[in-house]
Amino acid sequence: MIDQKQTNKLCLRWKGKQRRIGITGGIASGKTMIGDFLSQSKQWPILDADIYAHEALKTGSQISQKVLLRYGSRIIQNSNKNDQSINRKILAQIVFQNDIEKKWLEEIIHPFVNARIDEELEKLKSNSEVILIIPLLFEKNYTNLCSEICYIDCSRSMQLQRLQSRGQLSLEEANQRIDAQWENDLKKQFSDHIINNSNNNEKWKMQLKKLYNF
Repeated sequence: MIDQKQTNKLCLRWKGKQRRIGITGGIASGKTMIGDFLSQSKQWPILDADIYAHEALKTGSQISQKVLLRYGSRIIQNSNKNDQSINRKILAQIVFQNDIEKKWLEEIIHPFVNARIDEELEKLKSNSEVILIIPLLFEKNYTNLCSEICYIDCSRSMQLQRLQSRGQLSLEEANQRIDAQWENDLKKQFSDHIINNSNNNEKWKMQLKKLYNF
């Protein structure tokens, strides 16, 4: 359960002139696909928190060095001493099996992601609309960055199917990824719009066209 203070935070919205459309949803719900479609259809710029999280772990970055110091050679992509790139799949296995490690990693990555979002929003301040794809929008209190929040709804069975298909994950691993996020019903409760993407069809396109008038 969440308390009143947290409820108030989840209800916060951006009040500036710029229209900021936050797109979120459970893992493997189709956020990137839907965000890209909306961006291409409306010619609105798009900021993706996942891209910045990947930047944070790029080879040679300060954050990647901290991660390598903590986990050692077991997370190095290959045995080449000149290539210290991180094997993200192994890193994910570590953090999704241990809440302490997950929290540690998030605490060093999310400040970087926050800074990158702020940096890109500053560059786009003259744009009238911007799309923000933020998987942990509610969990990490990004609601006040968005003038509206569009939640991509997806059944758990479809999430599991997509996760196992795209990430070659076991059923247990796929369930761990889903359970690491807040319950879908809670996030839907605090969203402004719901787009259903529980089936492998394109009905979501019609929902977006109706919602954003195109």
